[in-house]
Amino acid sequence: MMFEVEDLAVASPATVSRCGMVYMEPESLKLAPLITSWMNTLPEKVAANPFIKNSLKKLLDDMIDDGAYFVRKNCPEIVGTVSNNLTMSCCRLLDCYMNEYIETETKKVTDEII
Repeated sequence: MMFEVEDLAVASPATVSRCGMVYMEPESLKLAPLITSWMNTLPEKVAANPFIKNSLKKLLDDMIDDGAYFVRKNCPEIVGTVSNNLTMSCCRLLDCYMNEYIETETKKVTDEII
């Protein structure tokens, strides 16, 4: 089970230790581990193509911080988010494009498609 909280201001040390909670400030974690983790979930055929993999990594590394900054400054949010949420939402949107490259029992992905 995973709980996501904004801070541990009202949690006692006993609560933290019993639940085995680990709290890290979003600013200290940055976004690179999220991107790396998502890259590890790419479909096999996509991950095997170094050009595609490197291009995606460079695109996300170069633009995700600026994109999150743009959202913060220019887009009103009804429900406040943090950059980690925006990054994972971006990765989920990219996953929609990757569905075409996931092999199933009835669908085989050939190298010509990629």
